[in-house]
Amino acid sequence: MKLCQTTPRDGLRWMLAGLARLRRAPMALGGLFALVMLILSMLLGLPWVGPLLMVLLLPALHAGWYEVGRVLQDGGTPGPAHLFAPLRQPARKVLLQLGALQAVLAWLLMALGDLIDPGMSDAWDLFRDSEAGDGAMIEAVATLQQGMVLRAALLAPLLLAFWHAPAVALRTGAGAAKALFVSLTASGRHLGAFVVFALAWIGADLVLSAALAAVVGVLGLGAIGTVLVLPAALMFSAAFYASMQVSIDACIDFEG
Repeated sequence: MKLCQTTPRDGLRWMLAGLARLRRAPMALGGLFALVMLILSMLLGLPWVGPLLMVLLLPALHAGWYEVGRVLQDGGTPGPAHLFAPLRQPARKVLLQLGALQAVLAWLLMALGDLIDPGMSDAWDLFRDSEAGDGAMIEAVATLQQGMVLRAALLAPLLLAFWHAPAVALRTGAGAAKALFVSLTASGRHLGAFVVFALAWIGADLVLSAALAAVVGVLGLGAIGTVLVLPAALMFSAAFYASMQVSIDACIDFEG
């Protein structure tokens, strides 16, 4: 295993690879993402233990999407067996350890966000208040937007730090500490490419949102437009996850 060399523009290539894979297998990828969303929503519905299980399973699902990407790269069609394969492999224990560590760190970062921006909880209460006036509602939305941007900025380094770790554990059998160290090193060395990768997906998301809003508005679909928007959002998200394996293998040569 060794680190590779990348340039910032490789981030755009990774993003375009995800879109290309979606065009090649839209039903398979869309179906897998819908299945993941269904499972996670069911877990969230369980009191107390549900959210904990969901967070613990995130690195395993990350590794599963990596396996899905490898199947696509080899010209195959991925299915649920590929997505959940990491949970049947020896790396399962390490993946759950990574999930526990990621959950603790995310909780600490969210607590830090609450210290920096304590007004977000009140903004949520105001946003849900059906009797709030228009001025108060606008102020609440602005506060929520600022709060979500802050928390996303706090969580972004954590996401990047763990980006490669599930794949490293899966491919090499490394423990949680080594997998996280390799992931941190790889993300730091290829930071420019990941910045472009993130900006490319954000730009694509903005373009897609504007296009869907225009279509719904021109056709006058109103609430019925959800029938169009939800599948498009699902496919778009599936393309992002399909690009993860490309970015990981571009940064780490597991055969080297």
